[in-house]
Amino acid sequence: MKVPGRFEEHECTFITWPCFTDLEINCLEKEIVAFAKKLSNYEKIVIISDPSNFTKAKLHCNEIASIFPISTDWSWIRDNGPIFVKKTDEIIEAIHFNFNAWGEKYSPCNSVKEMPRLLLEKIKIKRHFSNLILEGGGVTFDGNGTMVTTEQMLLNKNRNANYTKKDIENEVKKLLGIEKVIWLKKGLFEDKGTDGHVDCVAEYLAPGKILIQTIYDKSNPNYEILKENYNIIKNETDASGNKLDIIEMPYLPYFSQKYKNNIYVSPYTNYYVANRVVMVPEVDITLDQKAYKIIEQIYPEREICPVQAFYQAIGGGGPGCITQQLPKGNNAKI
Repeated sequence: MKVPGRFEEHECTFITWPCFTDLEINCLEKEIVAFAKKLSNYEKIVIISDPSNFTKAKLHCNEIASIFPISTDWSWIRDNGPIFVKKTDEIIEAIHFNFNAWGEKYSPCNSVKEMPRLLLEKIKIKRHFSNLILEGGGVTFDGNGTMVTTEQMLLNKNRNANYTKKDIENEVKKLLGIEKVIWLKKGLFEDKGTDGHVDCVAEYLAPGKILIQTIYDKSNPNYEILKENYNIIKNETDASGNKLDIIEMPYLPYFSQKYKNNIYVSPYTNYYVANRVVMVPEVDITLDQKAYKIIEQIYPEREICPVQAFYQAIGGGGPGCITQQLPKGNNAKI
């Protein structure tokens, strides 16, 4: 059993249609539709919609995606959807981790707990359940047995009070084929909603190669956090015992547009890499092109596709959070 890297070939991408729990739902729906239309030029899209929204999702996305009516009360499928693993090169299975609405911060959280089971039954993929609360945005994988996460999220008492660090490492070894966990301390200062998800500060690019968020402005509250993360990664080795090739993302963009008088961050590390494309948030015109150039150099064979993500940001996420990839395999029934 092995969990592939996000950068490996996809069978399709799952996106959840916005739910009643989302902020500014009409604006978020427009962002999701625009995102799905762009991504559909590169790979197959499956929209998961609560039955109450099915007609609307079908109206807007029927020509670009398959629409699955499955009960859910939250979007953000990266965090509450299944994580797919390869049993062999051709056979895909899935892990259904427990979910408690990001540390029991939000409610309701009823339908979403069963959504992965219903989805996996529909696409006929074998499911393995775990009581460990592990959100997909809180982990990044190299596809070769290494996982990077944050202590702030995965060791948080609001999620896994009964698990020690060793317990967690044993569970991800058993279910995801992880041989080495690299523990960063924290995620972004602003990331209170998810308790410091790793996707805002680090993303594996390939085995042995990782993108790390840094910042040079000492007045930014993330300065010390990101410096510590960088130093941890710099001194770590992966599951193969190799030092990591670190690429810095020194640009941390904030939207100039405010929402309820608050400023929102949308890190470029929270992009979504798919077949032949990287979907990257448009945030700050003074920084976007500089960041895109770094990502373009990382993925020279893929197109860089800027996407609007303001309403994702006010909900606490970005392109990497609204998506979950199904790796290439022969057994899924899409």
